[in-house]
Amino acid sequence: MPVRPAAAPGTVSGAGRVTLSRTGGGAGPDWGAYALFFTTRPAGEGTEAVIGYCAPDDPLLDPAWGLHQEQPYGPAGIARRPLGDYAAAANAARGRSESPSAYDQRLALYLLRIAAATRLVHFPRIADLPWADCTLTTEQHVRLVLDPDHPTRGWAGCHQVRVGRLLILQPKNP
Repeated sequence: MPVRPAAAPGTVSGAGRVTLSRTGGGAGPDWGAYALFFTTRPAGEGTEAVIGYCAPDDPLLDPAWGLHQEQPYGPAGIARRPLGDYAAAANAARGRSESPSAYDQRLALYLLRIAAATRLVHFPRIADLPWADCTLTTEQHVRLVLDPDHPTRGWAGCHQVRVGRLLILQPKNP
């Protein structure tokens, strides 16, 4: 099994717009589904993508959002492994000429593309909460290398990616 990027300890809390979706399964036949949490927040001189995960049947999630329901076209079962392991298994292993930081960035961008797409493509099993309090424990934090063609734009508007397990999610009225 490919090795996932080194962990960055700590928890992060915040409030804002949150998008939740059901994803996973592309890493192999024994990988189940994740409930994927996505939000952004200001970080230094840019924006940080915060990508959290939990099991689709986790009590943190409202059953009305439908993330616990298997779909005929999506992953079956429940993933119990860290999201970083999923990204590593779904991508090619780190090559000899690829630096560890380039590999970390490749995995972070893979997760960022999946998470950002949930805000662009709407289908029934995506919950878009206008405001929610949330806390997650950080498993991975990657500062993205600037796109040389657009140094101020970032990747999907983000300059950093933080990935971790979702601990608290409380929808609120803004």
